[in-house]
Amino acid sequence: MNECSILWCGKYHQNWENELHCHNYFQMVGILSGSGTVYVDDQPYEIEKEQVFLLCPQQLHAIHCGEKNAAPLKMLDVKFTVADPALFEDLVRVGDMFHLQDFGWFVRFFDKIIAESAQQRPYYYSIISGYLLEMLVRIVRERLGQPAAAPEEEAPRVATFKGVDVAALMQYIDFNYSRIISLEDLSTLAGVNKTTLISIFKEVYGTTPIRYINRIRLRKAKELLVNTDTSVSEIADLVGFQSIHYFSRFFKAKENCTPMEYRMRNGQSRYFSFQRQGGSSLW
Repeated sequence: MNECSILWCGKYHQNWENELHCHNYFQMVGILSGSGTVYVDDQPYEIEKEQVFLLCPQQLHAIHCGEKNAAPLKMLDVKFTVADPALFEDLVRVGDMFHLQDFGWFVRFFDKIIAESAQQRPYYYSIISGYLLEMLVRIVRERLGQPAAAPEEEAPRVATFKGVDVAALMQYIDFNYSRIISLEDLSTLAGVNKTTLISIFKEVYGTTPIRYINRIRLRKAKELLVNTDTSVSEIADLVGFQSIHYFSRFFKAKENCTPMEYRMRNGQSRYFSFQRQGGSSLW
């Protein structure tokens, strides 16, 4: 038996309101943008960007959108069951509403679930169930103070390596990836020559400094494409690509689609419903 099973998932704009209701499965909602109020039992929560709501079975809840002229409410939404008793109890203890230390990984996991659900390649349901399970475990660990898993695509936490302050290099890149960063800049900061710097990056991160920076830029660009209406040329500039043409070529080489195709594929409202065991209705 699966430890957790997805019944429905979606990424969409909500422009309707529902009344207080409950169901016999979990529901998890992540807020990408917009305004409104989420009611959980007797507690109203004013909607803010990057909130996560975890609604337990039989828990009364409702979502009310903001005023008509307000920004549209854009959400990530998954409905699921949990078979593992220990995980079930821990999820109940997590709380109704919370903010994650890093909302980015939460969005990326949702994007993976949506992409797999859309393509429905062999074993896709096992894959998306695995993604959901990892999401839930990471949330439980963070919220309940348990040891956390290493964030996806995050650089290894290395303070120093061969006498070089790697942590300072990473901090510099994190704050300056949107600007031109040269090998000379990094080697000066590290206090080593360029050859040594490249060697250190390959040993610690498995790639060169410039490729590592471009990997960060690509990840940031994907987040902006999906979660904002910023133009492709502006995004290219915001994440540090000096040319829209180079950005487009680089993006297509890595993602097998153009930035606009990626936005259309991942940024629009998408819904997927899965048959529950026994054939009972989700609603």
